[in-house]
Amino acid sequence: MSKESTINVINKSMYTLMEFTRKSRGPITGYRMRDLYILGFIFFDSKDHRATMSELAAHMNITPAAASQIISGYEKNGWVIRTRSEKDRRTVYVEISDKIKEHLKSKWRDNQQFLSDFLDELSPEDLDSLERILNKVLDYFEEYYK
Repeated sequence: MSKESTINVINKSMYTLMEFTRKSRGPITGYRMRDLYILGFIFFDSKDHRATMSELAAHMNITPAAASQIISGYEKNGWVIRTRSEKDRRTVYVEISDKIKEHLKSKWRDNQQFLSDFLDELSPEDLDSLERILNKVLDYFEEYYK
């Protein structure tokens, strides 16, 4: 395989994964990939399934005012709930609403099952190679985006 061929396979794989994500969103419509990214960060990556506005802004690389505007739209849709810290009233937390929480959990389980089914098709050697290569990709991006 040439470098150009590998780049083409990577690009096609990324596009296919984005399409899979788009098609697997399910019954709650009206949200985009960005919304999934933000809601996923709040629910899966943040401590106690909630994030401060500052954490969201930093994670998305936007201003706190822009993050607040996005979250306001999510509040109107019933996707998130804002709460103030009892220790510091200036700190605002954003939590996922029950409406979206169950949807995210369901989609997470579906995606986990999809990945499990895919991995069942690979040999142990291919699994080892895939994990090794994906770890190299992650290491590269973590170093590149420091």
